[in-house]
Amino acid sequence: MSMLIGLFPLLANLEEFLNEDGSFILNIKEKVVNGERHPYVLHLILEMQKQGWLWTEEYIWHKKNCYPGKWSNRFRDAWERCIQFNKQKKFKMYQQRVMVPMGDWAKSRLRNLSDTDRIRDNSKVESGFGKNISNWLDRKMAYPTNVLHLATECGNKNHSAAFPKSLPSWFIKLFTEPGDIILDPFFGSGTSGMAAKELGRNYIGIEIKEEYARLAAFNIERAKTNVQLLEPALEDETPSQNNANMTNSNYQLYYDYLVRNVLTPFYDKRFKNLRELKLKDVLRRKNPYLFKAKNIELAGDFVKSIVDAYLSSQEETIFGNLLEGFAIHISSTLYNGFKSKLKSIDLEFERDNVYYIVGIKSGTNWGNSDQINKMKDNFKKAKEILRERGVTGDIIAVNGCMYGKDQKPLKDDKEPDKIYYKYADQAFWSLISGDENLYQEIIVPIDEKAKKKDEQFKATYAAKVNEMTAEFTRYFMKNYQIDWVKLVDYVSKREEIVLEPQSEQLSLFLEDTSDVEEPLDLEDALNTEEYS
Repeated sequence: MSMLIGLFPLLANLEEFLNEDGSFILNIKEKVVNGERHPYVLHLILEMQKQGWLWTEEYIWHKKNCYPGKWSNRFRDAWERCIQFNKQKKFKMYQQRVMVPMGDWAKSRLRNLSDTDRIRDNSKVESGFGKNISNWLDRKMAYPTNVLHLATECGNKNHSAAFPKSLPSWFIKLFTEPGDIILDPFFGSGTSGMAAKELGRNYIGIEIKEEYARLAAFNIERAKTNVQLLEPALEDETPSQNNANMTNSNYQLYYDYLVRNVLTPFYDKRFKNLRELKLKDVLRRKNPYLFKAKNIELAGDFVKSIVDAYLSSQEETIFGNLLEGFAIHISSTLYNGFKSKLKSIDLEFERDNVYYIVGIKSGTNWGNSDQINKMKDNFKKAKEILRERGVTGDIIAVNGCMYGKDQKPLKDDKEPDKIYYKYADQAFWSLISGDENLYQEIIVPIDEKAKKKDEQFKATYAAKVNEMTAEFTRYFMKNYQIDWVKLVDYVSKREEIVLEPQSEQLSLFLEDTSDVEEPLDLEDALNTEEYS
């Protein structure tokens, strides 16, 4: 095994299951017994050391939105231990995979560097390890601390001690490679298994309770492997090299995600909708008077118009939902953001001590004044709920629009809790990623992939339009003209109209403008004697 999560305290031969270069992570917290914290965690650490384990590191999981409470002699728990044990000092660890954005502090701190800042200072304790602040110039990513600021939000509500998927995901990315095996002896609802599957790792779960085992199997079945996260091992590099490679690597990962999880399923859905499209179904959803007013008289033009209108209305919703998932994915990987369950809120994340709540929309012109006022009310309610959950810092509400423009992002209001920002297009993607270049690096290049997929779509589209045009001609054409009376009756009459094909299409009568009373005989036409 490359990594262990959880522990059977009485399992003396636990180390037999772990690879020599693997890591064992124990998530645990001292309980209160008889009014004081019990020292069993400390006893456990000492016992593990006696067995030959190395107590390598201790990480703190800070629960950003832990539930409020009150006790007479203590405050609510807002953190838990994640203790790391190893069999040897040299173990697998990929620190670059859990790097975090530098944050806005770098802009002001590194703006004006002194000469001293540009050299390595000797440390006050003369250890030989001093700082050279100039190393941080132009860097966008930094190594994290051993305090993990993760929300308690998770999908496994049917388990009493479920932790967020982001917790095992962080350790799995840090200590393992794709294809490694993750063992969780306390599998519960399968959160670590879901994280392992999504990250392309294998997993083994042990669970004593049958109902939890069934729940774990159900949860893991729904999890999907994110192929774009199967990143290669990153070599240690100098800070400047590492920043460039990490940026390019992240862009490629997000671009691959966008192609696999947005563009490809979008076109799959377009093909499916087109293949399943029926003339009779789509006719009932369209206003025939509109097409009459537009003076559409060709069957092919009429069918093409209703097909285009139907697909357009479907596609914006489909693509918007997929892009929303992409935005949440970016925020999740960078800032541990997550899909919100608050009303009108799609995304929650924290960056630079600011808590963002984002309602994601497709474009800027998405609602009327009543709908916008309702959104503002929901923003206010969401802030109240977050305060109750223990969020103490600034909370900023954002109406995020995936395309369009808005010149005045700050939307003021008489009530402070109803003030929000509206960020559209590049400003929106910059907000959720902290990277002003993301739009140009990822969204724009997708055009080439889209063109290739669209070429395939056009052939299916043409065949469907031709098929429906033939069907339309059978039922709604009379004397090779659109039978508007029959069409309007079919669309608008309350009673069911049974469609029957026209018995026959009559030949078109052309007005005879010839003065010849009888058909001209060819022999007469060639007889020129009388003219000689």
